[in-house]
Amino acid sequence: MIDKVNTLILVVEDEFILARNIYGILTAAGYKCIAYIPTYEDAIAAIKEHSPNLVLIDIILRKSPDGLRIGSYLHQRGGIPFIYLTSLYDKNTVLEIKQTFPYGYLVKPFKPIDITTTVELVLNNFRHLKTDTHRISAPEVTDDIPFVIKKVIAYINDNITEKLQLEDLMGLTRWKKHNFIKLFTQYTGETPYQYILKGKIRKCMALLETTDMSANDIAFELGFSSYSSFNKLFKKMTGITLEEYKRRSRIAKSGGETD
Repeated sequence: MIDKVNTLILVVEDEFILARNIYGILTAAGYKCIAYIPTYEDAIAAIKEHSPNLVLIDIILRKSPDGLRIGSYLHQRGGIPFIYLTSLYDKNTVLEIKQTFPYGYLVKPFKPIDITTTVELVLNNFRHLKTDTHRISAPEVTDDIPFVIKKVIAYINDNITEKLQLEDLMGLTRWKKHNFIKLFTQYTGETPYQYILKGKIRKCMALLETTDMSANDIAFELGFSSYSSFNKLFKKMTGITLEEYKRRSRIAKSGGETD
């Protein structure tokens, strides 16, 4: 579980109102946050001073794509995951984004739930990747493998509501099926299937807690053709059904107690 109280997030954003809105969303979710960091220089200084757990970066700062420079700096520095905030999603921008290996990106305009779920997924994924990176000792492991796995993880995060296929994930790497599954499992501690399923469960929990969507609609939103099969998986992993989880979430919000 993420220790939100001791998790510091920097928001590199030059629009004051947007920065404050994101600050409000993150602090309401329980995180520590420093917002309105408007320039490349301010961002680098803040990263060095505070050693944050996560950085949210607007790609365009003061009408310049300095956010990508910050992402490149963090990629080379290592140890701190980052997410891009952008209103740009053309082919060239996406290509530039991928070259800096972020853990994800959010396209403006986004909803509070988009921020909180993406942040939680990235922090959780980074924790697993960081832990398992230190366990790898196989001779075939090379320096670029963590970055390739990171790219796959970012793709999973960005498409968690879709029906993700193993072939699509393999296409992001140079590996064949056996090696891909083995290396992914070594670095995350879970098979691709397990990793995707847990991501969908976390996304489902967030939607049950923060939206009025029915459990049935959420199951289909997450790419499952059968509500009953997803409900069985959810119960297997959490111990309760989708409807029971939603009921308990409502009771908790109202200040009541579950049975």
